Amino acid sequence: MPRLQLSVLSLRYSSWSIRAWLALEAVGAEFSVETARLEKMDRQQREVRSGKVTADLHADELASRRRKGSVTGLFPVLWIDDRPVHESMAILEWIAEAFPDAGLWPEDPLKRAQARGVCLEMATGFPRIRGELSCHVFARVPDYEPSPETRVEIGRIFEIWRDLLECHGGPFLGGAFGNLDCMFFPVITRFRTYDIGLPPELEEYALRVELSDPVRAWREVARRAPALPVYDEYIRSLDGDPEAALGHDRQEG
Repeated sequence: MPRLQLSVLSLRYSSWSIRAWLALEAVGAEFSVETARLEKMDRQQREVRSGKVTADLHADELASRRRKGSVTGLFPVLWIDDRPVHESMAILEWIAEAFPDAGLWPEDPLKRAQARGVCLEMATGFPRIRGELSCHVFARVPDYEPSPETRVEIGRIFEIWRDLLECHGGPFLGGAFGNLDCMFFPVITRFRTYDIGLPPELEEYALRVELSDPVRAWREVARRAPALPVYDEYIRSLDGDPEAALGHDRQEG
């Protein structure tokens, strides 16, 4: 097995870094983590799919990020024997192929194609959720009221989860814990942060993911990840607490 190093932003905030980390942990890979500490942080950095980040970064900052382990100036990047793979979906695909017995994708070809389609929808869609419900896994903003447009996207997430649980029979979105759950777990954290209630059957699914071994392992690492003041200030601007769930949260009983 090649030497693996995952270059990430702080696992407290970077939803894309979390996804790649979970997949590596789920297959039992041996890997190291290098957390990039960036001098110029902007709240828009969480919008890595919106196009705003790259437009707002100067060439010298992108070059600085590349020197810190990135390819495009964004994260995560999986280094495989010093050769980089960037973009979370590409990383998840490589992990699934390198560890075929782990079953990160459904075995049936049609279901596997559908799962990939849903993951790509997650990767490229839901701009309202990304923009309004910033990923901040240990923060809590009680009684937050999303905009009507964001509510529509939340409804679509619920629809996807219901369809997948029905199609695969649970307990996870693809049957066993896999890439589907890695892609959607950061959405669960967003719902927890902003006090978004889940329908009972989806609450059961969310709890199963939160109690899964990969997520438990990630949580311990994330607690030690560096804090980024600009993200914490955004939560405080909403009358929230950026560390409300840092020491003890519902997933631990």
